[in-house]
Amino acid sequence: MTGGKSFISVDIDATDATKIYVTLAKTFSAEKRKAYNVIGADAAQDAVQSYYAKSGRNLWINPALGTHGAGRQKTRFAENVTTGWAVASVSGSGATIQNKAIGLAHKVTGGTITAKRSKFLTIPLIPQAHGRRARDFSVNIGPLFAAKGCLIWKKPDGTITPAYALKKSVTHAPWKGALPPDATISDAFGSAALDAIGNELS
Repeated sequence: MTGGKSFISVDIDATDATKIYVTLAKTFSAEKRKAYNVIGADAAQDAVQSYYAKSGRNLWINPALGTHGAGRQKTRFAENVTTGWAVASVSGSGATIQNKAIGLAHKVTGGTITAKRSKFLTIPLIPQAHGRRARDFSVNIGPLFAAKGCLIWKKPDGTITPAYALKKSVTHAPWKGALPPDATISDAFGSAALDAIGNELS
């Protein structure tokens, strides 16, 4: 697996798919192995997408966070992750599937995000702030003012509530289940490749 700021790649090594496929694949030319690996890669992509489709939005929800509740704006993150997978490359020895959905790589690897373009990161604290930049919140929801390390929302009724925390950086642990188990990918790959071989030899 490799990752970057805006992508995550999963390498599928044909030699790890199944012992049977390893044995059979050695008897074919590199060109033939690549053809089988294309079929395996497509199956692996389908398996990964099925994993996210079955998990749905709940995979990415942490009910303990204050950003869940009435007024929360949907970002389509779950949908973008599900549909974002594609076969990036295939060779005679394996394949790579990749996803460029923004934010997935960070969910998978975790890590620290540091403010760069501005002095602080704005971390949503309430449902209305989820998926909205502070600037957009001010325009579409209500005015904000800074106080005690937060951006405070002054509501129409005159009450106030912290809407965003102001942080120099924030560190996240890897998100549990952000990628399906390795076996989900390799088994789909190996099974499809073996089926292709069987169909051709039968």
